Amino acid sequence: MASKKNPNPNPPDPVASIPALPLGGGFGRDLANWLFPAFLLMIIAGFFAIWKIGSPAGNPNPVRSLFLTMNCATLSGFSEGPGAGALNDVGQWIAFLLIVGGSLFTMIVGGLAVIRIVRLPFTDLELITGALIVEAIVLLVGSSLLWEVDRSPFQAMFLAGTSFGNCGQYIANFPKPILIHAILLPLSILGGLGLPVLMELWCAIVFRAKMSLHSKTVLAATAWLYIIGFVLILGLNLAGHSWAEVIGKQLPAASVLSVESRTGGLNIVHIDVLSQSSRWILVILMMIGASPAGTASGLKTTTIVELGRGVRKILRGEAISRSFAIAIVWVGTYLSLLLGATLLLSHVSENDSADNTLFNAVSGMSNVGLTVAPVPSQKSVMYAYCAIILVARMAPLMILWWMAETMADAELAIG
Repeated sequence: MASKKNPNPNPPDPVASIPALPLGGGFGRDLANWLFPAFLLMIIAGFFAIWKIGSPAGNPNPVRSLFLTMNCATLSGFSEGPGAGALNDVGQWIAFLLIVGGSLFTMIVGGLAVIRIVRLPFTDLELITGALIVEAIVLLVGSSLLWEVDRSPFQAMFLAGTSFGNCGQYIANFPKPILIHAILLPLSILGGLGLPVLMELWCAIVFRAKMSLHSKTVLAATAWLYIIGFVLILGLNLAGHSWAEVIGKQLPAASVLSVESRTGGLNIVHIDVLSQSSRWILVILMMIGASPAGTASGLKTTTIVELGRGVRKILRGEAISRSFAIAIVWVGTYLSLLLGATLLLSHVSENDSADNTLFNAVSGMSNVGLTVAPVPSQKSVMYAYCAIILVARMAPLMILWWMAETMADAELAIG
């Protein structure tokens, strides 16, 4: 009598069957090596294009062209004068392409590192394709929702791209408050979540796949930071305002700033109308920023969470991971660069107050672009901001790849 075959007691796990990406290597690492110089070449090409053909007739100022180019490519919101709105039609298209290119650069280079650090089941090609699809959907859907009578299709697409890119540059008036909260702020939040988190969200919704601890942490930290920032900013600006002003102005302003300070940078609400204490809340939010592999910058939400987890383990006498050490190094690096940025800005802007200088230095080191007063049209000041925002864009990506090359596995990506 033929014996029955025993079924396999340990069926293969479909997730485990996906080959793990090589530690800090493979096609993605080689591509990231090339994308860094390609990003710099994009900035140089964009500068010459805006300087020579994108600037309005009779005003081909190379310093202003470099300043605007650097802000668009690094997704920062600093503006001298009218900013990108002063460019001719060709210049505005160049600025738009720089913003899209900067968004793709940060998402792809950061995302290739994150999927290695937290071992997500995505290949390099899938992540690159995901970045292109996400950017295309944002531009298509966002522009269709923002296209109004007083806003051309290109202006709507520019506003959608700069909102998702957490850039802060714009060429048309902002939409009505309801559209700001329904479209612009959600786009900034989505851009700040990071490409791997967006891809995991899609898989969780469509395929009911489980999300990694990294993505769950990013979503929870983003929600809590918005709530905490909103409550603190609103609470510190209640004095001297009637209930009608609180509901009509202070409430939406607090909501906008709680998002745009991390690190959208759109100048929807003027900083000079805030109380001094609430500005310090903005400084903290700007320092934290958003999450890895997104279009925003800053220390990142996962860095703060990892520091908290590490301190809790130390107090309990438990062993800490290498991620905690990397988080400490990254915070130390950020603070050192922030000190250098503060000294540089205080040197070139001697007439500015100390608290405003620190505010602008944090805004630059997190690629935010919010300022208490407009950036002065001085060569030394604009050169200083260019250097700060370029370093600020590169530094967290380098930390991510350092972690990807030295850790076999981690729960959270730092940088």
